[in-house]
Order: sequence, then structure tokens, then C-alpha cells
Amino acid sequence: MQIWFERDSVCAGDDVLAPNSKVVAFRATPRISEILHEAGPIIDYLPCVHASRAHWLVFIDKECVARVSFTCEPCRSLAVTMLVSDRHVEAERVYFSAAGQERIR
Repeated sequence: MQIWFERDSVCAGDDVLAPNSKVVAFRATPRISEILHEAGPIIDYLPCVHASRAHWLVFIDKECVARVSFTCEPCRSLAVTMLVSDRHVEAERVYFSAAGQERIR
């Protein structure tokens, strides 16, 4: 199964690549937790913002299913808060909406 990942831009330079989308292939219909797992495709998809922790809201079929915070420094680190029960995702698109940043240094 293929799912489109799409996200907001995080800075003007990032706008050059807008709409910041990527097709991600899964062997079978994934669960929300598989899509958002730290060892999954999200870790390479979300942008690194220097010296910051970026916060994202995750939407599937216009439903906000999770909050994610992500940083690259000193190493890539992801924290996920599920807002719904885990379930299989039949949707073709997952949207990451920027929900702010905080300095970490």
C-alpha cells in the first residue's frame, strides 16, 4: 500500500520544495502506530530544524490522530502522543501540520 506524506513548510527555504510530499510504501495496510513509529518512515521525512524541537499535528482523513515532536540534535528523536485508538489506515494521505517549535539550546 502507498500513502502520501505531506507537511507544512518550516521556513522560507523549505517553501522551495513545497508541497513537501513523499510517497511511502508499506507491505500491507499499516496501523497508525506503524506510520508514526520512530524506526519507521517518519524519522527520515520530518525536517530537521537547527537547535529546535518541532511539534506537529498528524491528520488522517481530516481527523487529528496524534501529536508528534521531533528533533535532530544531538540525534534524531521522536515523541508521539496518540489522540485516537490505534487502527489500520485505509487513507491514501497523511498530513503533518506544523504546531510550533521550541529552542533546545
